[in-house]
Amino acid sequence: MSNISRLSIDNSNLFDTDIGEGGVSNKEIEALSDRLDPLRKQIKEWTNSDHPTFLNLPHKSNLKAIKERGQKIAGQFSRTIVFGIGGSSLGGEMLVRTLGDSHPKNSVSFYDNVDPSTMITLENVDWHETLLLVISKSGNTAEVLSQFLTTLPIMEHELGYEQASKHTLFITENREGALYKLGEELNIEIIEHPPVGGRFSVLSVVGLLPAYIGGVDIAGVMEGARAMSERCAEDDILKNPAFYDGAAQYLHARRNRTISVVMPYADNLRFVVNWFRQLWAESLGKIDADGNHHGLTPTEAHGVTDQHSQLQLLLEGPDDKLVTFITDPGFRFQGRRVPLRFREIPAISPLAGHTIGELFMSELKATRTTLSRRGRPNRTLALLERDAYALGELIILLEMETVVVATLMGIDPFDQPAVEESKILTREYLSEIQLIGDLI
Repeated sequence: MSNISRLSIDNSNLFDTDIGEGGVSNKEIEALSDRLDPLRKQIKEWTNSDHPTFLNLPHKSNLKAIKERGQKIAGQFSRTIVFGIGGSSLGGEMLVRTLGDSHPKNSVSFYDNVDPSTMITLENVDWHETLLLVISKSGNTAEVLSQFLTTLPIMEHELGYEQASKHTLFITENREGALYKLGEELNIEIIEHPPVGGRFSVLSVVGLLPAYIGGVDIAGVMEGARAMSERCAEDDILKNPAFYDGAAQYLHARRNRTISVVMPYADNLRFVVNWFRQLWAESLGKIDADGNHHGLTPTEAHGVTDQHSQLQLLLEGPDDKLVTFITDPGFRFQGRRVPLRFREIPAISPLAGHTIGELFMSELKATRTTLSRRGRPNRTLALLERDAYALGELIILLEMETVVVATLMGIDPFDQPAVEESKILTREYLSEIQLIGDLI
């Protein structure tokens, strides 16, 4: 295993030493250390458990079995369509869109909504060349069941009943769930979903199988994840990267900086933000035992595009935000150079001779500096090599930071009790609609 991290964490602009009174201090961080003692104990239990936990998935996931299945799928089909929602799709899509081959032998598409105008495109799929991968931990997710049940007749019409089942694969955990029962009735192969919450399941078969089919180096992802999980097992709050940055974000939240802006400077890193938003929002938006409401609101700004739409707000709007930049420093050496031909024109003169990548990274540096000069907290997570190892490190870091913040808030990061009400109401409202009629 490599001991050299490919994820650079520059958190200096969270602290008073760099941004003045707008920052927090190491003394404040150290004062929180004792409150993380229960988590220190839990980390040891998670790491050493014989059962899958989000923290030991990098050690427990069966890569050999995943690769063998992925090779079989890629050899048999030219396309894989994934039905899932939330944690059943966001992690896999992040891996595929960030690391996957630009022209894989088997393309992977993710359907994570029930928008009728999107679902109708499935009528044009060549199902003879396509595998349908359906993922639901509970097996009772209304959207996923609806996706599958409305697509099944299309597949059966084109392939026949038996072949439609052979072109379908389920991942689910609950043997009493509807998806498991459908699998048994239709003779569809079922892969067991690990007993890990969906938003923490990216480093299991849930995320790794579609990733491998899409050409991702999943062994590299897991190697980086293992390295970061070891760093996050450090007891010292000043040396554990998740403890340190998690505690800093918690302290800023206590200063009413409760909006977490994630600003990737790389187009395909936007899929990291999509995954992170669920992780952060669903894990931290809770009521504690004393009835206090907690939560940090994740939102995205896209570098450099949103320098022209959101930067003004970040600089002079309410001081209620903490910005995390995610980038690849290697961009500096990429892209074509602006020719010297028109350098006499004042607006072109500063650009002439520089690469697009140099402009890109200079804009990031300028954004960081202007925020810091105004005492606005920000940090930069740089994937020194935008590869599988670095992304594996980033995944574990963000998961562990989430758990650290939840621990300091006194809430459980692994449940989501409030969303059940919406699910119940959805079924009630459906029952009120006549089976033949319009929803108005």
